[in-house]
Amino acid sequence: MIKTAFLLLLLLIAAGCGRTAGSGNTLQTKSSGNLAFVTVRKSHFVASDYSQGGHYQMVVKTRNKPEIYAQNDALENAKYYTLLENGKHKEESRVSVQKSNNEVDSKVMLLLDLSGSIIEGGCNTPGSTCYQLIESANDFISNIIQGGRYEIAIYYFNAKKEIMPLSAQSEFPTANVTILKNAIGQLKDDNFIERYLKGYDNSTNLYGAVKQSGEKVCAWIGCEDKNSFEMGSVVIFTDGRDLADLVSKRDMLKSLKPDIQYYTIGIGNADNKTLIEISGKAHHFEASEENIQSAFTEAYNDLLYNSSFYKLNYCPSTREGTLRVKLFFNDTEHHIRAYTDEDKITIDPQNDIRCDIY
Repeated sequence: MIKTAFLLLLLLIAAGCGRTAGSGNTLQTKSSGNLAFVTVRKSHFVASDYSQGGHYQMVVKTRNKPEIYAQNDALENAKYYTLLENGKHKEESRVSVQKSNNEVDSKVMLLLDLSGSIIEGGCNTPGSTCYQLIESANDFISNIIQGGRYEIAIYYFNAKKEIMPLSAQSEFPTANVTILKNAIGQLKDDNFIERYLKGYDNSTNLYGAVKQSGEKVCAWIGCEDKNSFEMGSVVIFTDGRDLADLVSKRDMLKSLKPDIQYYTIGIGNADNKTLIEISGKAHHFEASEENIQSAFTEAYNDLLYNSSFYKLNYCPSTREGTLRVKLFFNDTEHHIRAYTDEDKITIDPQNDIRCDIY
């Protein structure tokens, strides 16, 4: 799970049976999703620009955000938040919220299946699977890098035992779009195909690739370091199933890292059942071989959506002593509630704090 140094927000209830199909931007009245937050940073007093002014702050990440908020994000609305001081709410307390995706560094591995069925139609032929993959991956890169503090590494897999970086420059996460797109562009180079991909195109080491991807991303974000916090994601694209039999499905599933978000894109004859086991149904996207772009679009929208961060600013009405504080989110219309864990703050009696939240 996310590092123990951070406050794990309590998952409460979300009633209902799902967002129904419809048009426009009207919210439906039921939700199947639960709401949970993870606190990734807290500040026990954030000074403002004027003397003795300031407030307290938490930065939280959403986890399992209900689909009901996909069209209109209620988590940005301060009216749903209440500050509890020693278990009680006082009308004089203040809370504000601001969505901010530039709070935490995020490392993303784009893991591409480059087995024979992907490259056999040629990568320079408009409409071919490989050509569409290049175009879709380039759009994915542009949109993710623009979405916040994201860095991307690009790897591929086929029959090889190890996943391989698409270029030396894409071996480690970078926000340099030129480097990333140049790496993708190598697929249009016949010499690159001949040197690195031909001869490894008769099998697919999907399970081994998934296992290795988690290990690498964990190394980048420090899964074992409980005193740091970075986001990690793996986006897997494939049109097939594991044929190499180098790693068992059981071992692959056991290797999935709880600190990492997995997203899967399946086209053609992809083993979508297994891909769903890897990423979960909500993070799995399918498309026809003629429309790869749609799946990549859904994937990067979902990745950005599920990596949403919020600054929760609060100012208690109590002006002296040690307080147990927690924030309570309550959307009564959609029956969604959540609390933060209690946090203790100590207000210095020597300071006449001027709250700057309005």
